Formats: sequence, C-alpha cells, structure tokens
Amino acid sequence: MKRSFFFSLCLIFLFFSLSIGNAKGNLSIIQRYPITYLHFSKNPLILLVKNEQGSSPKGDSREGPPSAIEKYEQEKLAKMKRNIGRRLLTVKTNNPVEFYESPDDLERRLRIKREKEGFVIVEVVQNRLGTMNFYQVKFDSGETGYISADAHYLEIKIKEGSLISIPKRTSTKKKSLSQTKALASQAIELVRNHFTLTDPITGEKGSVEKRMINQKARSFPNLKWRYEAKEIKNNIYRVTQYAGEGTGPPLIRTWMVDLSTNEVRPENLAAKEMYR
Repeated sequence: MKRSFFFSLCLIFLFFSLSIGNAKGNLSIIQRYPITYLHFSKNPLILLVKNEQGSSPKGDSREGPPSAIEKYEQEKLAKMKRNIGRRLLTVKTNNPVEFYESPDDLERRLRIKREKEGFVIVEVVQNRLGTMNFYQVKFDSGETGYISADAHYLEIKIKEGSLISIPKRTSTKKKSLSQTKALASQAIELVRNHFTLTDPITGEKGSVEKRMINQKARSFPNLKWRYEAKEIKNNIYRVTQYAGEGTGPPLIRTWMVDLSTNEVRPENLAAKEMYR
C-alpha cells in the first residue's frame, strides 16, 4: 500500500515537471521571434503601431534628381514656350482649328467669323486640373482664345493647311515708323527752305526760315518757333508752324506739302501773309 502511494506521487511530480518545461519552451520561442506573433495578429492597430515605431525619421533626407517623367514635362513646357510671340493665320477648311473660350470648358468653342484671322501666341497655360496645356492667343480683332498645345496639335494644323505661319509684325512696324519720321522731316525742310516774296528792306528773296530769323533780329527778340508735320494721305503732309514770344497764344501757320512733286502750298491766311 505504501509502495503504491509513493509510486503515484512520483508520477504526479513527473507530470508537473514536464508541463512546466513545455511552457518555458513556448515562452522562449515567443520572446526570440516576436514578429511571428505580430504577423499573425488579427488586430491591424498592432501592426500600425509596430510599423510606426520601426520607421526612421527622414528629416535629413534630401530630394534626389528629377525623375524621367518630370524631366520630360520640363522639356515639353520649354518647347511650348518657344512659340510665345509667334504669329499665325487661321484659314477656314474642312477640318478647321478648334479655339476655346476657356481652357476649363471645352464645350464653349470660339467661333471665327472671318475667312482668315491672324493671331499671336501670348502665353502657355493649363486647365485647373493641370492635365492639359493650351496656348493663350490674341486675335487681330482683339478677342482672346485658347488652342490646344498638346500632341503637336499646332504643327499638325500647319501641315494640314488650317494654320499658316506668318512673320512677326514688329520689324515692319518699326520700319514704317522710321520711314514716316523721315518723310515728316523732309516735309518740314521743304517748308523751311520755301522761298517767299522779296524782302522790302533788303531786297532779298528769302526762305520761310530766313524770314523768321530776320523778324526776330529786327522786331521780336523773344520770338520762338517750331514745326510739326502730319501725314494727311499718301505722300501729302500738313506742316504747322507755331510762333510766339511766350506771352500769349502762338501764331499758327500751315502749309500743304506734296512729297511726290515737292510742291509747297501755304494753307491758312497767316501762312499766305508771308508771300504778300
């Protein structure tokens, strides 16, 4: 009886020893490989906290070089901007150019009333979403419109004949302005050197300018005068002389000058008095 009781106690002790050993083994595995527990956890918050704790701060990181896509977009924008200031002429064809009133509403198309309408590219813009590029253009009529700047639309329409590239007007304007100024100076010189009647005192037949100089020397020491020329029609100028001593309104004399024949003709009464 005592021997059986003692044998039972040994069996119970052996069972508890084995149980404690297995528990310690499982605990050591969990401590050694904690990520296994987290990986199979069904709670996403545990994973989120673990990832945030394991992430390292990037405050000291520097931006790297632009990607290939960014570089391509920069080159494309630079190429578009080279068209700013370019003048073109739109022509009505079976497949005309599409102009828009706004880059954000492609349903509102701008109608071109003339058979041919010139315009100049003034800016490169995008729609609000930043997904499409447009050329902002100003027509000779004063209207503003937009034309697509993507997919080589401009070059395609030029090849089709719907658009015609024309030279800039700036150089032509500068040339015409300088030419007009030169012609105005020529008209003034013709008036200045135009002969009037013989001077009753000296007996000389002097020019308009010579007569003004003599009047200042003899009677009006404070006399001052100047000339202006304005083109009335092709090669016809009106030359105006303003003369006075500064105390009252100036005396105004006018001449009509025909540059095609170099003819000078006094126009108003004050100018005609110089020839009497």
